[in-house]
Amino acid sequence: MLIFLLINTLFSWLSGGFDRLGDYTSDNYGDSGMFASFGLSFLGILLTIVGVIISYLIAAFYSRGALDETQGRKPDVAAFFRIANVGNVLLAAFFVAVMSIIGYFLCILPGIAVGIFSAFVYYFTLDKQQDAITAIKSSWSLVAKNFGSVFLLLLALLGINIVGFLVCLIGLLVTLPLSYIAVAYAYRRLIGEQPV
Repeated sequence: MLIFLLINTLFSWLSGGFDRLGDYTSDNYGDSGMFASFGLSFLGILLTIVGVIISYLIAAFYSRGALDETQGRKPDVAAFFRIANVGNVLLAAFFVAVMSIIGYFLCILPGIAVGIFSAFVYYFTLDKQQDAITAIKSSWSLVAKNFGSVFLLLLALLGINIVGFLVCLIGLLVTLPLSYIAVAYAYRRLIGEQPV
């Protein structure tokens, strides 16, 4: 958790620095700075895309660790970075993000529904090696059959993470990994496997 937090913080700091540099260039050098500012804006967009991909991968790393944990395998640090099916993981995350954004624009509730029904997408892509579309369908089907229990679990985890956030953010070092393990445990139970 600390390693991923450090990576995320470092990347945010670097990408924010490029944004500030772009503002400084255009403010102080007029027209000649416009071209430099355009290049830095493009770099800012590129860094944002890379940042989104990193956040998807970090979620996949957490999910991989949680899946190992629920199978009785204690993952070492290197195990978090060994994920198969990376292309489908990123594609599935991208599709879910696009559907969520569209849902939020439609009236917020559809976006929340997409998030709930997509709770197990990472787990299907990583554990069952499913392609992006199949993983989304599998997650939606599994949640639809067990909506009440999944909704209550996600609601409880939201509450736990809010408490973790309120404890000077330090609580998230405990509540976030706990959340991923809880969802992995529910995933295993709901697909008929016995978690360790």
